[in-house]
Amino acid sequence: MSSRKPESGSKLPKKDAVLKRAEQMLLDPSASGVDLVAEYQALAASYRKLHNKLHKTLLISDSYQLQTKELAIQLERSLLKMQQLREVALPICMYCHKIHTSDDYWERLETYFAKHVDILFSHGICPDCVKTAYGKLGERASVQKQAASAPAGGKAGQKKSGRSGDDESLREMRLLLERVAADGNPLTPEIEKIINRYAKLQSRFDKILLISDTYQSQLMDFNLRLDLMARTDLLTGLSGRWEMANCLDIEKSRSERHNSTFSIILADVDQFKSINDSLGHLAGDRVLREIAARINSNCRVEDIPARWGGDEFMLLLPETNLRHAAIVAEKIARSVSESPIIWEQQDILVSMSFGVGEYKAGNSINQLIQEVDNSLYAAKKAGRNRVVSE
Repeated sequence: MSSRKPESGSKLPKKDAVLKRAEQMLLDPSASGVDLVAEYQALAASYRKLHNKLHKTLLISDSYQLQTKELAIQLERSLLKMQQLREVALPICMYCHKIHTSDDYWERLETYFAKHVDILFSHGICPDCVKTAYGKLGERASVQKQAASAPAGGKAGQKKSGRSGDDESLREMRLLLERVAADGNPLTPEIEKIINRYAKLQSRFDKILLISDTYQSQLMDFNLRLDLMARTDLLTGLSGRWEMANCLDIEKSRSERHNSTFSIILADVDQFKSINDSLGHLAGDRVLREIAARINSNCRVEDIPARWGGDEFMLLLPETNLRHAAIVAEKIARSVSESPIIWEQQDILVSMSFGVGEYKAGNSINQLIQEVDNSLYAAKKAGRNRVVSE
């Protein structure tokens, strides 16, 4: 909770009527209640402190509630889309519990998800896949996740210790009430009212803290998923352009620091527009997903494949010179061209053109990308379905 002082225009919470009356009575205590007055003053101060603390917590709770309402609206929209999944029923036998599908069932299912790609990716990422994806995207996300979770644990510990201290104060108050009642002090009813009000405020405060912890946990989960979606291409599952640009900068810094090299491959699908025009955009999406899978299967663990944009793909190869990068490009080219992609019982023959380049010390990333793009253009101009390096 922030310790910032309120601005001059902000209003402080009004004094409680019971507290105000108790303070007035303390101005003229009885001679026999000297010790009671000291305890009563401590009680009033504790009451005032808790009252201000509750007021600040309510402000934070209102902010969380507003954010939760906005998330609830987004969730309702997503639920409307999720209800459309009923159109695709999984045929499971009620006796043998096996799945019995027709030949075109999985194609129809894939077509459905292609139409609702936002449902498939934005609400279908399980926690294990989130962790796996973050591991592939680099250590930076893991560090951010640990940094985000550390303060939450610290706050939780503080809140827990705070509640324990408040409970101890309440027990002391009740012991005070028992002593005052045994002495027959006339202030007993007033003290009992304050203690009861204190207990109610404490209970309400604990509930607000619990709700606040829940909101924080939900917001952290949403932020984690949104960050993953921002860094990943939803159609292919590869890294997006923003993530690849960040990886290129990191690899350039590492290469200069350790005096090493790296290469990149820029690939483009040949005649991709004709596939969309003749078979439709869903067929084109299927081609892009299958090409992404084949590129991914020909990568090392340390290589980073990405969808650079449209039908272009980029592959970052750390610790790889130009000759070995060209070999990788040739391998991917054969993987794409030698096996047709099946779409609605049709064979789609696809080929790709590749440009390959190696980083040279002193050059910028933009210069490297421009050189590789020129090589890709040369491959297209030379007849497509080939690899051209610098």
